[in-house]
Amino acid sequence: MTLEDILKATGLEARLKGWTGELKTRFVNSLFLSAEYKVFNNVIIRTKRGSTQIDHVIVSPYGLFAVETKDKTGWIYGDEEQRQWTEVIYNKRYYFPNPLHQNYGHKMSLAEYLGIGREKIRSLVIFWGNCEFKTSMPDNVCKGGILSSGFREYIQGKREVLLSSEMIDSICLRLKAAKEDSGFFSGLRHVDEVKRKYSSITSCPKCGGDLVKRVSTRGERKGVAFLGCSNYPRCKYLRDI
Repeated sequence: MTLEDILKATGLEARLKGWTGELKTRFVNSLFLSAEYKVFNNVIIRTKRGSTQIDHVIVSPYGLFAVETKDKTGWIYGDEEQRQWTEVIYNKRYYFPNPLHQNYGHKMSLAEYLGIGREKIRSLVIFWGNCEFKTSMPDNVCKGGILSSGFREYIQGKREVLLSSEMIDSICLRLKAAKEDSGFFSGLRHVDEVKRKYSSITSCPKCGGDLVKRVSTRGERKGVAFLGCSNYPRCKYLRDI
């Protein structure tokens, strides 16, 4: 078995690609965020729904920021409602899961793990690489870069105090404990759990809700059956049957 085969079999190939964007975000955070922001990178937490890997968790008096990073090239198309977004490189289209939907699951798991309300956690998606948004994006989807200040402005623009110093200390202790348990073999276990979650026909891999059979009533897929999350519209996970 080649090294490439081993990486694919263990799920590490995707992780190696993702580390590029995560390292860039870690570098910029260390340069531009003040001491009142505590940054935890590559956190794996465990809840009753299984394990969840979060690229970065930023803790501040103004709430938590769950950060999902993407390293992409070319033109990026997508909106908040779509299941998949599109990356176009030299007229070739590549599809990837809606990162806002991905981060919704991270936010749910983080709230459960820390025992705090979801309203105290904000979702932030950062795109690194030589890419360009070709559709309008919400303010919590930003381009990363030393000269691109969109994501820092988003973080620093939230000024309503949501967490006391005691809550911040407690949250940081829980995240430090999660980090200490996020070793190499913990990462492999997480990959296995993700594969099992996304192969389930009974539980939503995003929020843990029940999957129910539904039939599309409009559009090109009218009359087509699919599995949808029972927590819709809060969770918009869909799966073809």
